[in-house]
Amino acid sequence: MQNIVEDSKKLLSDICEEYKENDKEIMQGVEGERLHALDVLGWVEKLNPNASIELKIAAIFHDIDRVVTPKAGGGFKGSRDSKKYEEHKKMHAKRSADFIIPRLKKIIKNDKLLEEVYILIIHHDDTGAEVEGFENMDLNYIVAADSFAFFTSIAPKLYESEGEERIKGKIRFMVEKMPEFARAKLREHKLQNEIFDGLKNEIIEEYYGSRK
Repeated sequence: MQNIVEDSKKLLSDICEEYKENDKEIMQGVEGERLHALDVLGWVEKLNPNASIELKIAAIFHDIDRVVTPKAGGGFKGSRDSKKYEEHKKMHAKRSADFIIPRLKKIIKNDKLLEEVYILIIHHDDTGAEVEGFENMDLNYIVAADSFAFFTSIAPKLYESEGEERIKGKIRFMVEKMPEFARAKLREHKLQNEIFDGLKNEIIEEYYGSRK
C-alpha cells in the first residue's frame, strides 16, 4: 500500500508541473503548495504514526484547488472571521476533492478508499463543531495536521504578504476548527519562529478565554 502513497506524491508533482503557469497567481508559488502538501503529510505521520492510507492521500491533495484554480482557491480579501470565509473554504475543499478523485481513479482501483479520501478532503476546512460532529478520527487528524502545517509552511509567506492583523484571523480559523486533543498539543508546542509562536499562543488563549 505504501506504493499508493509514493504514486500519489508523483501525481502531485505531475499536477504541479501541469499547472506551473499558475505560479505567479499563487501566494507561495506552485512549489510552495507542493511543499505544504508534503508538510501536512509529515504532520499526519507525526501526530498519528499509524495513519491510514486514505488519510495520507487526503493530506497530499487537500489543497490541490490552489494549484489548479488559484484565483478561486486563494486570495480571499474579506474578513476571515466571517461566514463568507467559511463558505469560501468549503467551496475550496469541494473543488479540491472534485478535481483529484478522477485523477486518483487512474492509479487507485479501490472505490471505498477513494470515497474516504473524498470525505476527508471535502470536510477538512469545516468548522470545529462540524468536524466534531462527524466523530471521524481521520478527519480529526487531517484538520490537526493542516493546522500545524499552517505555521510551518504557510504562515511565513502569509505574514510577509498580509501582516499581523490579517494573519490573526487565519490563525483563529485554524485554531477553532482543530479537535481539542490537537489544540492542546498546539498550545504546548513551541514553534521555532518566535513571532508565530507568540501569535499562536495569543489566539489560543483568546479561544479558551472566550469559552469560560
